[in-house]
Amino acid sequence: MSFIVRGLVGNPRAGSKTLAATSALVDAVTAAVGGTQAPVVDLAAFGGRVLDYSDAGVAELRTELTTVQLLVVATPVYKGSYTGLLKAFLDGYGPGALASVYTIPFTVAASPQHALAGPTHLQPLLDELGAISPLGSLFLPDGVVAEPAERDTRIAAWLAPRRPLLTAITEASA
Repeated sequence: MSFIVRGLVGNPRAGSKTLAATSALVDAVTAAVGGTQAPVVDLAAFGGRVLDYSDAGVAELRTELTTVQLLVVATPVYKGSYTGLLKAFLDGYGPGALASVYTIPFTVAASPQHALAGPTHLQPLLDELGAISPLGSLFLPDGVVAEPAERDTRIAAWLAPRRPLLTAITEASA
């Protein structure tokens, strides 16, 4: 069984910079572990459907995400926290639903004052769902995300010291 890496983007704007940055992070993590990359999910494509717990497509997506080994959960920071779209989607899970999933909370914000939104707001939400985030969270300023070369350099610098732990996670999941 291959180590599956996937991204989930809670930006309400379709095709956002957050989506591009998440795709770059998922690419880098997948390359680091020699895993299999599943398509990054742009929740903007689902919109208000995430609030309809009877929506078959959203329910199927929630189930699919419980089967990946590592999930990058990304959001722009709005009003100091994650987006309502991401929260609404994650609210569809019961307690412990992501217990077998490793996660990387990933936030993007215009202001460096929001650098702690990932570890102080998003990670506790993922913890409530049973997810494990041993690699910590990643924050990138909006201006960095807008510049692919700088974005990729920052992702590589964040990932480099985490490679041994990522390798251990990959081997433990095999």
